[in-house]
Amino acid sequence: ARKRVELGEEIPDGISQQDIQQMLDDADDVHIEALNEVALKRMVMQLERKIKNNQSLRIKHADEPDKFLKSEVDLDEEVKKFSGLTTHPELYGELVRLEALPQLVGLLNHANTDISVDVFEVLSELTDPDVIVEVPQPEDFVKALFEAQLCEMTVDVLLRINEDASEEDAKAVTNCLTMMENLADISPTDTCKHFADVPRLLPWLIKRVRASGAVDYNRVYAAEILGIILQNSEASREAMLKHEGVDKLLRGIAGYRKKDPADNEESEYVQNMFDCLCALMLLPKHQVALGEAQGLELMVRMMQQHNFSSRLAVRLADHALRHCPPNCQIFVDKMGLKVLFPIFMKKGLRPKSKADAKELEEHVTSIIQSLCRYCSGTAVARVLNKFVEGAFEKLERLLEMHDEYARAVRAADAARLSGQVQRIDRELDVDDEEQLFLDRCDAGLFTLQQVDIILVRLASMGNRQATEEIGKLLDTKGVPLQEVVDTVEEYCAHLGDSARSER
Repeated sequence: ARKRVELGEEIPDGISQQDIQQMLDDADDVHIEALNEVALKRMVMQLERKIKNNQSLRIKHADEPDKFLKSEVDLDEEVKKFSGLTTHPELYGELVRLEALPQLVGLLNHANTDISVDVFEVLSELTDPDVIVEVPQPEDFVKALFEAQLCEMTVDVLLRINEDASEEDAKAVTNCLTMMENLADISPTDTCKHFADVPRLLPWLIKRVRASGAVDYNRVYAAEILGIILQNSEASREAMLKHEGVDKLLRGIAGYRKKDPADNEESEYVQNMFDCLCALMLLPKHQVALGEAQGLELMVRMMQQHNFSSRLAVRLADHALRHCPPNCQIFVDKMGLKVLFPIFMKKGLRPKSKADAKELEEHVTSIIQSLCRYCSGTAVARVLNKFVEGAFEKLERLLEMHDEYARAVRAADAARLSGQVQRIDRELDVDDEEQLFLDRCDAGLFTLQQVDIILVRLASMGNRQATEEIGKLLDTKGVPLQEVVDTVEEYCAHLGDSARSER
């Protein structure tokens, strides 16, 4: 018998012209049905029929798997056919109308995990962002998935799967997480709300990101999904309190105080874990929990090391200190100033790019502003002393930063006025005023505001030496006092009602 040549195999050099013609003739005889509304309806009916047939045989031959095995293979093949919809995004609405999604999602609960695995694969393909962008009203498709109890079923399968059992099981978890990410990309708030409402998901994610052994792909992915949910769901951040989320995630990153990640995958994992902790800092109770769990001491030590985690530690410390007086006091008490100000003076961390340097300066100035605002007693005196010592070199650095960032913001204003960035207006759904504000923020408006607020706070602390020196430096650098006042007033004007006390 002639050897069958599989797709993707190398065609043997010695194959005859007659054999090639025979293959082409055989291919012409294969009938491939075009996928349209009629064909889709037939697919849905076939799926329903094969589900019923499999259920019937499973009940009838519960103790004889061989007698329902073929029906399971047939059902699995029918499930895989729905991947074909990815090339027909116009049929998604019809799929919803035919009520096929409850049947597909219901198969996640099938006793044969192989079928659950393939359902996840199909759903991850159907929700691919490159496909969804072509789908009319994709929100209706997502809504139908949620109404079919997708989130509950998904978590049930995650709890059933043993990733260590086989590559297929590990791939199933990957497909599941891919599907979750895709859905969050389409509808972030709704997706994260629905998944956060399933009580067992957060414990599973916490356990998965803290798994022992080498960092694998699914561990990295689980940390990313946890971050997405925490950023978009207030309920999930609240729920993390009872799961002691801050303490558990801190333990997950503690090992990177002195060591760097081994590869890019592990680097992404560490980044994701810090993202999760930063998202938790949106809740004041988590900020306090981080302070009580010695998280700030850990951040100070990481900042000292000048390694991969140092820059991430500065960012997390910034989020942990915002509007949190207890943490500001702890940061000063735990020798945070000794580590922070060398970074402020560009003597510590060495950012890899200009973008990294700008981000680092943003977080450092934000930390200093928080310390000036919320420290009291000895702690605030120590902050002030940092600016007085060394012949006021840190005050001079503040004025240099003001000059640098004020120039950048003015350049953004000039570019806007000259029409250089009109193209961006057509790409983003924002009006001219919003776009101007975004351009100015990108140029460093937030850092400029933090710098000028620090100057105002230092001048108002009652230290005559510092106040006089700020006045002298403003004159020397040619910075009008009104320019600082205008920056601070603009900052106050954009504060929401919840930040009224900041004014």
